[in-house]
Amino acid sequence: MKSVLFLLLVSSLASAQPADSTPAPPADPAPAEPAPPAPAEPPPAEPAATPPPPPPPAAPVDVVSSTPPVADNTTAALEPKTSGYKDGFILQATDGSSKLLIGGISQFDARYFTGDSDPTRVDQFAFRTLRLDLRGTVFDHYDFRFMPDFAGSKLVVQDAYVDIRYGDAVKVRFGKFKVPFGLERLQNETSTTFTERGLPTQLAPNRDLGVQVFGELAGGTLAYQVGVFNGVADGGSSDGDATDDKEGAARVFVRPFAQGPKLVKNLGFGGAATFGDKAANLTQPDTPQWKTAGQTTIFQYRTGTTLADTVVADGRHWRATAQGYYYGGPVGVLAEYVRSVQHVVLNGTHDRVTADSWQALAQYVITGEDATYNSVTPAHPFDPAKGTYGAFDVAARIGEIRVTDGEVFDAFADPAKSARRAWSTGGGVDWFANRSFRAVLDVEHTWFTLGAKPSAVSKTIAATDRPSETVVIGRVQLVF
Repeated sequence: MKSVLFLLLVSSLASAQPADSTPAPPADPAPAEPAPPAPAEPPPAEPAATPPPPPPPAAPVDVVSSTPPVADNTTAALEPKTSGYKDGFILQATDGSSKLLIGGISQFDARYFTGDSDPTRVDQFAFRTLRLDLRGTVFDHYDFRFMPDFAGSKLVVQDAYVDIRYGDAVKVRFGKFKVPFGLERLQNETSTTFTERGLPTQLAPNRDLGVQVFGELAGGTLAYQVGVFNGVADGGSSDGDATDDKEGAARVFVRPFAQGPKLVKNLGFGGAATFGDKAANLTQPDTPQWKTAGQTTIFQYRTGTTLADTVVADGRHWRATAQGYYYGGPVGVLAEYVRSVQHVVLNGTHDRVTADSWQALAQYVITGEDATYNSVTPAHPFDPAKGTYGAFDVAARIGEIRVTDGEVFDAFADPAKSARRAWSTGGGVDWFANRSFRAVLDVEHTWFTLGAKPSAVSKTIAATDRPSETVVIGRVQLVF
């Protein structure tokens, strides 16, 4: 019995001691166990902080998703400044300080001589012009143009010049470009009323290398050009010079009502002159060759293989011209007169040869658009689906060219090959489908004084008048 009571007492004491000592340790482990879960929750908190990074991706995603419209709008706003099309394909800096315009000119002609047996008058298709036109501006004030021509499978650089421009009143140009002289010659090749320029252009210089100061005053009321050039023959162009002598050129053109009513604002008149001194040679004779609208020769000096049988320029050469135009509504009129006086030499024999030429040209746009010096822009471009057919005009002209010194045919020119005088009349129709495409049909008739060998049945050995020439010229022109 005592042993049983002793065992019960021992067991109760053993169970009482763990109960008293255990509570204290659990108090320490208990806070320690919640602490680990707390760090376990911060990791979710860090993933919770990680979601903020996803929001940043989300923000970029939102920015990206909202950027395209902004980018599109910005591109649309900058597009005219960076690229586009206006009379050529345009590439331009975003600040507009520099730009490049890429264009081209194609003139495909068909010539047909009516009722003619002369073998020198050849009916043919040909590219009259096939040009790449590069124009632009660098740093706001420096303009340039480079225009090579590939017609006839030959490379000819027509224009290659740079302009320095800090205002309209005074500009400087240097390189190869049109000499400031003939009114129709200075007109853009794509804007002439007829496929071929008139007879006065045969006496006007074409393109030459030189330096020119030019500008406009009073809003275009007065335009002027003054320059120094290598010097070229009448109607000619040059890419260099074989002599030391140079040629000066000056031109003034006035539009008295340039700021006035539309009816008279495109009335203009002026004059120009060139003056030089030549001591030409066999390599560069600097003598002219005049041609008809059909590109057959009217007049040329004798040529050979030595200076003894070749006419070359020797001494002073001057030209003068009076010119004017009027464009009002659908009516256009252009007129000019040119005189050229040149000293020449053949095997020690000298002569001063005078030639002059004139023309008058009239144009009427039958569809009502404005006729201008820079062509016609149709109000309603060709689009049969919309019932619009572009613009149409009709034109007529008359002109003459002649050598006034009869003695030139004594030695300097062959009267059996060169005419002393030619005069012509012509008419034409133009269709302007849009600003770029144009079709032309011209008819030109030319009469000659001298210029042919005597016939086999003739009783005289003197030269006779060359048979008149009638040529029909069609042209398809594309400008971009």
